[in-house]
Amino acid sequence: MKKTAVLLLLVCLMQQSCSSNDVVDTGEHGNFFFKDDFESFDENIWTKEVHEAGWVNQELQAYDAAHVSVGTDEGKSVLILTAERKGNKIYSGRVNSKGKKNFKFKKIEASIKLPKTANGLWPAFWMMGDNGKPWPQCGEIDIMEMGERNGITEATTETFLNTAIHYGTDAGSGHQQEYQAANFSHSLQDGQYHVYTLDWNEDRLTVSVDNIKFHSFDISQTSGRSAYFHDNFFILFNLAVGGSFTGISDINEITALKDGEKVNMYIDWVKIN
Repeated sequence: MKKTAVLLLLVCLMQQSCSSNDVVDTGEHGNFFFKDDFESFDENIWTKEVHEAGWVNQELQAYDAAHVSVGTDEGKSVLILTAERKGNKIYSGRVNSKGKKNFKFKKIEASIKLPKTANGLWPAFWMMGDNGKPWPQCGEIDIMEMGERNGITEATTETFLNTAIHYGTDAGSGHQQEYQAANFSHSLQDGQYHVYTLDWNEDRLTVSVDNIKFHSFDISQTSGRSAYFHDNFFILFNLAVGGSFTGISDINEITALKDGEKVNMYIDWVKIN
């Protein structure tokens, strides 16, 4: 009997050894293709990006590993992306799962608490094709972006939400984008966690917030976009400052982050099923 028990235990341990893209059992939460509650920073899933200021989109911040952390908020263990201003320099955090965790035709959700973007902050939850192709051939899905210039102009930064897709043959004249930018039904910068969802199947990309549908994109075979959105994608979270999306290229016009200040974007969990 003891030998049998040992053999059964070994079999169970072998079965529990799984690749990064296997379905995981999350106990009381049910079965998911993937879930991260950010009890720790899992380097087998996430990469902390490092880039100089101005690296992309005329953004003012530099990304470094020091501004990505796991900590506690409201009693929860969370991923924290921190934007910090030190004189005429700004630092922030950005993570991705490229080459480590990718998927297609599933539902992805993340519970996020955003800072007040005011003038200058640009938080985002998005995805890119994990296929080795250059942008925009790889495809890009922006599930949630806030801080866009029209929200600043209209003084609706707490509700003005963007979702978009980018695709095409090249970064110049071949770049195509479609987006929905509108005021959401309630503030998404109210100090609460909100759930951002992408339902992705072979025909459509549907974005919802707090179970309220926001927009849907056609990616069916007849749409002319299917080649860009029928491949595996990886996940990104980042907190940018300034740049083309915000319409702010002068650090002195950033009102959301004064010298010596820090602000945080919190991610409680992300799951795919």
